[in-house]
Amino acid sequence: MRCSLAHGGSSLVFHPIGALSVAYWVMTSFAHAAALPEPPRTILSVRPSSAVVTGATYRADSAAAFEAALRQARPGDEIVLTAGKTFVGNFTLPWKAPTGWITICSSELKRLPLDGVRVSPQDAAAMPKIVSPNDRAALTAAPAAGFYRLVGLEITQADNVGYNYGLVEIGAPSNHPDRIPRGFILDRLYIHGRPNAALKRGIGLNGAAIVVANCYIADCHVEGQDAQAIGGFTGPGPFKIVNNYLEGSGENVMFGGADPMLPDLVPSDIEIRGNRFFKPLSWRKQEPAFAGRAWTVKNLLEFKNARRVLVEGNVLEYSWAHGQVGFALLVTPRNQGGKAPWCTVEDLAFVNNIVRHCSSGIAIAGEDDNHRSQTTKRVLIRNNLFEEINPSRWGGDGRLLQLTSPRQPAEDLVIERNTFLHSGRGNTFISMGGRGKVARGLIVRDNIATHGQYGIHGDGKAGALAALDAFCDGYMLTGNLIIGAGGSKGWPAGNYFVPTLDAVGFQNPAAGDYGLRPESPWRTRGADGGPLGADMEALRKATARAISGGRE
Repeated sequence: MRCSLAHGGSSLVFHPIGALSVAYWVMTSFAHAAALPEPPRTILSVRPSSAVVTGATYRADSAAAFEAALRQARPGDEIVLTAGKTFVGNFTLPWKAPTGWITICSSELKRLPLDGVRVSPQDAAAMPKIVSPNDRAALTAAPAAGFYRLVGLEITQADNVGYNYGLVEIGAPSNHPDRIPRGFILDRLYIHGRPNAALKRGIGLNGAAIVVANCYIADCHVEGQDAQAIGGFTGPGPFKIVNNYLEGSGENVMFGGADPMLPDLVPSDIEIRGNRFFKPLSWRKQEPAFAGRAWTVKNLLEFKNARRVLVEGNVLEYSWAHGQVGFALLVTPRNQGGKAPWCTVEDLAFVNNIVRHCSSGIAIAGEDDNHRSQTTKRVLIRNNLFEEINPSRWGGDGRLLQLTSPRQPAEDLVIERNTFLHSGRGNTFISMGGRGKVARGLIVRDNIATHGQYGIHGDGKAGALAALDAFCDGYMLTGNLIIGAGGSKGWPAGNYFVPTLDAVGFQNPAAGDYGLRPESPWRTRGADGGPLGADMEALRKATARAISGGRE
């Protein structure tokens, strides 16, 4: 089955979720049922559904020629920018009758990595350079513009620009649905700020049907504000973010964070796969590599308003306490300005990812604690490795999983078959707090986790059972292997306890291999007769592209 997002003859092909590994939604039955997340309804393709270039070719080696080509080009045409040339300006991708694609590309595509392979700064010599001379975007999509394919471009800010709001902006706040840009493929782009200048955002995703693939987005950082490699708040989706390298000081990727002007708008059908999320240690004052600017660091990935999200096969590295306490993943509905009470986070699957070198792991809030919002619903955390979560090294609280809510609990949270490893002072496996219940329908099953200093605790409640009973409206916590600190006293029945990491029987933890050895007693203790903790072979396969960029 193939479908297309069509508009006047142009289309951006997508496939149903069946094209992906749907096994993460197939789970055996629970004593306590929890609804699983609905997967994205549409999966965009990196390639258009038909021949892209069917018309004229415009060649440009100056900003004026580029501007002229943008005015003259029609759907089916291509604009070829001369590699090695610099194009200074704030260029707008104008509206055209949506009957085909307009391609903007490098004259040296043959020198760039093949389709499906991530570019790097070393590829810049084969790219034209588009430079913003001020605080505005180098490339902006006009209202209702669409069906542009950008390939093999370097996009940055001028050397004398100390602050830029965003280099590529697709869409702007609008209360008119017919003004939303629609249909963009951003492929093999090198988008970056400068090491000592502020860049608030690499790409603004505020349109519909947008693909960001095989890109390298770096030096997105600001002091005293949030900055993202990719951020979106007022686009309906769908979105595809695959095989990119992403640097952002506030959040490497974030959806939400400002109130959409369109009523009931929730960015939806979001695919985030095979990316490397990274914060350089040169941004951290305590490091020998510190470069002199302590850019404001918060977390790696955050959802404040999002629906039907698949996060699979990514590697997320380095998040420390600075602007916030250093979580890797935040799930927290936010009616940011108080005018969007429909904001929600629901139907999120976080599967087959590696998270390492962070202060804390995952924070899930049931709802906004400042303004009225919807509640978090249907979150699946499955088959992930959390390694070196260490507040002694990275500051913060060292919480592997934090559940909070001011009023209404998050609903249907499934935390299954993960390996959670933390160290350092003051660590906690699960922390809960709020004015009432924080979770309704919590399932924590078949994980391997270090106990830390506090294990499972809730505000004012000592011990796992007391905390779960006080803060959860229905839960199942069983089949988990807990490493260190005490034993089963105060825990629900059906969990396992070992004193040390060595007692687990990991293959080679010193080399990051946390698969279980054949003689480990925990290889058959899972609810399905399989091993506890993350399936390391599946994890290695899923994250191979995030690490290599496709350059195998």
